[in-house]
Amino acid sequence: MDHGVTMNAALALEGRILPNGWLVGPVRVPASDATGGVFSVSYPVSKDDGTQGFLKVLNLGLAMQQQDVVGTLLWMTSQFSAERDLCVMCGERRLSKIVTAIDHGSLQLAEYAPLSSVSYIVFEMATHDVRRAMSLHAELDEVIRLEYLHSIAMGLRQLHGIKVAHQDLKPSNFLVFPPGTDGRATGKIADLGRAYRADQPNSLDSETIPGDRNYAPPEQLYRYSVPDERGRRYGADLFQLGNMVCFLFTGRTMNAMLGRVLDPQLHWRKYGDSYQTVLPYLEEAYSRIVAKLEEKLTSSAGRDVVRIVAYLCEPDYEKRGHPGARKQAYGSPYGLERVISDFDLAARRAAARVNR
Repeated sequence: MDHGVTMNAALALEGRILPNGWLVGPVRVPASDATGGVFSVSYPVSKDDGTQGFLKVLNLGLAMQQQDVVGTLLWMTSQFSAERDLCVMCGERRLSKIVTAIDHGSLQLAEYAPLSSVSYIVFEMATHDVRRAMSLHAELDEVIRLEYLHSIAMGLRQLHGIKVAHQDLKPSNFLVFPPGTDGRATGKIADLGRAYRADQPNSLDSETIPGDRNYAPPEQLYRYSVPDERGRRYGADLFQLGNMVCFLFTGRTMNAMLGRVLDPQLHWRKYGDSYQTVLPYLEEAYSRIVAKLEEKLTSSAGRDVVRIVAYLCEPDYEKRGHPGARKQAYGSPYGLERVISDFDLAARRAAARVNR
């Protein structure tokens, strides 16, 4: 991928020392299947004391390749600033399951004018993302998978607790970290560049599909804007969490499975009618998928997983979520407390079976 014009300070940081002592390593080349982050470039960074970090830099050079250069520059800087501020806030709130900013700033490299400005965020360094974890371990332990999912659910609850929806949860946005003090596998949700904040309007708020369409819930894929804010934001996060469950236990998302099972004429890429009219067909396809998962995932952990997928990936956003949360007279039907408990209990049961 072309990262922008040559005389671009964002592409000339290798070997430089940033304010606060960060030494910049070689630019990272995105994987061929990478999505997101199209207006940024990244580098590893380190300090003399051994601290490692991940540097995300706003790449103004890419704006110069767009038809509306000024409009694109304004949009890019606005989105970058919003992500920076949200990441800093998450760090201040000590959200333990969210990858937070440990430094940020800007600098000017005059010799690269007019693209001499560099705005950056330094994030804590992870081991790798969950896709890499799965490729490194052909048979990733069920306990580890469930503990990762427990971390993701906790991270979403932390975000929802400060009235933030992630909106772009996918395998590349869940980063693996070393085990915690309790020895359990752990990870953190990353990339808040597409997030919704109730207290700060954003240009993405009007987008029907604010995140990666490959992981979007059915209502978004059929271009339906849910009128209820909680359903539109937090309900979408729950579906994407269910996608992560499917991915970790089958290597495929619910979206991918729905796309294969649906009649081609009803697929979201072709269907010209409304979400409401296609919903019965989505429900039928979803029921067939859940039945197939029950046949495939026959272990005790697998049965727990299928039950969780069934309520997280419900195509009808008005039915989505933990049954207990939906029945309660107060709180949100998209609450994650019971979901977290389900993952925790499933992980502990699986660990007990392994240690017998």
